[in-house]
Amino acid sequence: MRLMVLFAFAVFAHVAMALVVVAQDTPRIGIFGSVERISPLVIAGVEIVVPQDVPVLSPLGPEQGVLLGDTLAVVVTLEAEQVVAARILAVYPLIGPVADTPEQARRVMGTAFHLPPGTVLSSGEWVAFSGFWSGGTLITTNLRKVEPGGFGQLAGVVDRDSGRIGESEIRADAPPPDGFGADIWMLSGAPDPAGLRVQLMAKGMFGGAVDLVLWQGHATAPVASQTYMVYGTGITGTARDAQMPDAGDFITRCVRERQIVHAPPQGAEAAFAAFGCARHIPVD
Repeated sequence: MRLMVLFAFAVFAHVAMALVVVAQDTPRIGIFGSVERISPLVIAGVEIVVPQDVPVLSPLGPEQGVLLGDTLAVVVTLEAEQVVAARILAVYPLIGPVADTPEQARRVMGTAFHLPPGTVLSSGEWVAFSGFWSGGTLITTNLRKVEPGGFGQLAGVVDRDSGRIGESEIRADAPPPDGFGADIWMLSGAPDPAGLRVQLMAKGMFGGAVDLVLWQGHATAPVASQTYMVYGTGITGTARDAQMPDAGDFITRCVRERQIVHAPPQGAEAAFAAFGCARHIPVD
C-alpha cells in the first residue's frame, strides 16, 4: 500500500501541474459526492458519462473500480447536453488502522466514525472510509478493508485552532509555508492512535482550480447570523439558500471559491443550469 500511495500522490501532482500550464479557455466544472448508481454513474443526482480512457485515480491503486457509496471528486465537461467525466479521484477522508479507546469505541487515528447498519469492524483492521464529515465524526457511506501497515490518510480542512482534521491531530515536520488555511488537503503519512505524522500532502481534489462545483456534505449549525458552513470543507452558505439547513443536515449545493453561489458564474451558465443550481435559491 505504501508504494501505491506514493504512486497515487505522484499522479495527482503531475495532473495538477499539467492543468496549471494549460490555458483555460473553458470553465472547469466539478462534482463531489457519493455514488448513487454505478451504471450509469450518478453522483448528487447527476448522471455522468465515463469514457473508457478515464481511470479512477486512487491511493488504493490503479485497478480500483467504483462502488455504491464511494465518495468521488469528478472533473466534468458538458457535451451535447451530457455531463462527461474528464478526471475521477476517489476521496477517502480517513484511511488507517481501527483502534479501541478506553471507552471501547472504535476510532481511527483518534477520529470516531459512524458506520452503516450491520457493519462490523475489528481492532487492528485497516480500513479506507468513504463518507462526509459531520463535526469531528466521519459519516461513512462505504468502506474497504485494505492491506495493513501502509500509510494513513486524512482529507479535509485542517482546523486552525485545534490543528486537527476530524479528531485526528495533524503533525507535519514541513507544513505549507503559508499554513494549511481553509483549503481541503489530502494528507498521508504514519498513523498513530492520536493522529497522523504527515509525510505527503496535496491541496485540493480537482487537480487545479474549478469555476463551479456541485457539492454534497453535512451542514454546521449557524456560525453567524443566518450563515452556516459545510463540515470539513471551508464552504460557506447563507439564508439566501433555498432553506437554512439544520445542523447535521445532508445538503447539495453549487459552490464557487468556497462560497455557495446564488447566480451562475460567468462562463459557467450551462453547468449552473445542468446541475439544477437554481433549486438552491429562494423564490423572491
